[in-house]
Amino acid sequence: MNPITYDPTSPESILEFAKGLTGKTLAEAVDMSGVQENMKHKGKLGTMVEQYYFGYDPNSEQGPDFAEAGVELKTTGVKKKSDGSYMAKERLSLTMIDYMKLAEEDWSNSSLMFKSRLMLLLFYLYEKNIPKVDLRFILNPLLFTFPEEDLIIIKRDWEMIQDKVKAGKAHELSEGDTFYLGACRKGKGGPSEKLREQPFPGEPAKARAFSLKPNYMTRIINGHAAEAGALDSALVIDEGIEAATKKKFEPYLGMSVEDIADMLGFYKNGKNDKGYYRNLTMRILGGAKLAAPELDKAGIELKTIRVDINWVPKESMSFPGFKYLDIIEEEWEESVFFSKIEQKFLFVIYRYDADDTLRFEGVKYWNMPYEDRKEAQKVWEETKRRVMIDARKLPGSKESPVAHVRPKGKNKRDVLITPQGTMLPKQCFWLNKGYIANQLV
Repeated sequence: MNPITYDPTSPESILEFAKGLTGKTLAEAVDMSGVQENMKHKGKLGTMVEQYYFGYDPNSEQGPDFAEAGVELKTTGVKKKSDGSYMAKERLSLTMIDYMKLAEEDWSNSSLMFKSRLMLLLFYLYEKNIPKVDLRFILNPLLFTFPEEDLIIIKRDWEMIQDKVKAGKAHELSEGDTFYLGACRKGKGGPSEKLREQPFPGEPAKARAFSLKPNYMTRIINGHAAEAGALDSALVIDEGIEAATKKKFEPYLGMSVEDIADMLGFYKNGKNDKGYYRNLTMRILGGAKLAAPELDKAGIELKTIRVDINWVPKESMSFPGFKYLDIIEEEWEESVFFSKIEQKFLFVIYRYDADDTLRFEGVKYWNMPYEDRKEAQKVWEETKRRVMIDARKLPGSKESPVAHVRPKGKNKRDVLITPQGTMLPKQCFWLNKGYIANQLV
């Protein structure tokens, strides 16, 4: 056990004591010779830090871990990028959502803020297949409170989740409903998962937890670095991210792509410049990269969509590919497709007019409705079933009103092995053109 040399009533004392972990693994910081060897692999790292480093027994109380100091301890994994910066490994789970209790709460006395108002964040470098006690803590620990401008958005997110619960729609919750604060899945999934009661008429709901989205965590990790072209922070606070985004695009409404290109001095690099419309959109936002920190922190996926005069998209909307041997071992809620369709999207729409001139039509925030997510799940499950039998015959666009599967490789040689031992082109999930068209009107 670690000698207790901090004041459990003082946030500053707890922070100073936590700095003793920086640059070390838990096994290096604490004498764990009396701990069974299998503890290296079992349990959560945060729980082990609480018990073996800070010297107190973890509990399941609704309040913060250091109750007298009002400090909640959180360990979170980071990955180091090639440019030396860091990114969050995953979202940060804050506390389980009690649907019954949430419906009766108000923001000022919510269990979420009671537990998470002041957090001590410990960052460890994630490495695959490394025992938890051998993961190294990097960066200094951070005593974190939500910045005022972020807290306003988080409050709106919390209210959005609460409103859905009050409407008897806890089973329809999606991370795409919100911006910074998500309602992430926490159950084991599958037919055997025990569902939770919700307070108003509605079917039982799967377990979810309040969490901070991965992109928001990345911003915390990298010090909320400022970027050129940021959205008007005052407008974000007063009216929200959606209003701020639309205001950024307003000057370009109705303009042709050619005129926008002249205004921004950014032109297409030949006929095969496939990323041009996305990059042009980035210039509208203010830079070569995603230039609005509010969008980046919220993990909003930007999609540029070109439609004809009748609002029919030029093409279906693609998602990351899957491996034949992986999908047969996955469950729906572990899949990349599931995580993607739970996101919030920003559609940036370019439309051809009667003279076949492509013009900027507008923007729309969108996340997939509950019933459509269920339909997408059917397509995924049918894909998994067919891959196990014959990976050559996967669901086509005529089999579902929402999604289908088709190849998306670099060329004919871009192939993967199937459970049948054959080599077939890489495949990915797509949202149907007709489905996307219906979401735009």
